[in-house]
Amino acid sequence: MDAVLNIGNRELKISAPITIEDAVLSVNEHPDAFLYLLNGRPVPMTTLFEDKMTVDALRVASGG
Repeated sequence: MDAVLNIGNRELKISAPITIEDAVLSVNEHPDAFLYLLNGRPVPMTTLFEDKMTVDALRVASGG
């Protein structure tokens, strides 16, 4: 089963089932640095990818 994770300007093919968190860790990124959107709605990083699912990872910025 294939799914897609759009992270930064990369499109990664994901073999489901795997959590969003584990997929992000597999590309050496920090999962807490992103907001995850499925069909424009936020989802938790513990969400399991399913076949043909596309998740967009938007980097969040903070500063002080």
